[in-house]
Amino acid sequence: MNTVLDLLGRYKYVAMFSVLFLCGLGLPLPEEVTLIASGMAVGWAQADFVVASAVCVLGILAGDMVVFGLGRWFGQPLLATRFMRFVLPQKRQDRVSRFFRHHGSKTVFFARFFAGLRIGVYFYAGQHGMKLWRFLAFDLAGALISGPTSIWVGKFAASQIADPHEASRFAARMLHRGQSWIYMAVGLLIVVMLVHALYNRRRDRLLNASRRAINIPPVIAMPSLQVPAANSDSVGHGDATETRLPILPTTPPEPQPERRETGI
Repeated sequence: MNTVLDLLGRYKYVAMFSVLFLCGLGLPLPEEVTLIASGMAVGWAQADFVVASAVCVLGILAGDMVVFGLGRWFGQPLLATRFMRFVLPQKRQDRVSRFFRHHGSKTVFFARFFAGLRIGVYFYAGQHGMKLWRFLAFDLAGALISGPTSIWVGKFAASQIADPHEASRFAARMLHRGQSWIYMAVGLLIVVMLVHALYNRRRDRLLNASRRAINIPPVIAMPSLQVPAANSDSVGHGDATETRLPILPTTPPEPQPERRETGI
């Protein structure tokens, strides 16, 4: 904490962004430490709350996007390296896979509140082809909750306690308690989403069953019989076709010679 506070005192927003970016890449430092320290700097009037929140969220997203890109472009070959086996052992990979099977893309949002799963979740998301805009939407939603909340806790602690060490311990306790409530809220959200999904599935199944029950086969229209026209003299009237037979020319009968009776 003292090192982070010293960096923030010298470089302020650049330090906030850089440390959180490195935390996203696997720096063994919880990002909550940097967020609380940033909040304490705000409480001591060394930084602005809005600017600090924006910079910290951007630093978090930048580090997460790099991990996502590594999963997208390198995938399994990178996981086979010694460094990645150390950062993401097989047990943690299996845990991440179970999270995705149960919660799908929403795992990216929930991972923000579980420090041990973040890198694995973001790498898995990139490796398995999650769309970038979808990843950013869920990641941003989680960062907008955890980032400003932790900064506000640090700001409150700094305004109440002058000693930096006591203020940081006080902020850490507050954040731990707050995270318990956050975990409960996230758990409740998961339950509500599961119930909603089951309700929608049951409703769709019943609706499809009712549609199949009242389905009436279409009526097949029989073709109408029409007398074909013999030639161009046929004239159509509406849907019916009247056929005129050709008129044959008539010749008058030849006169028969008058027969006269003669006596013998």
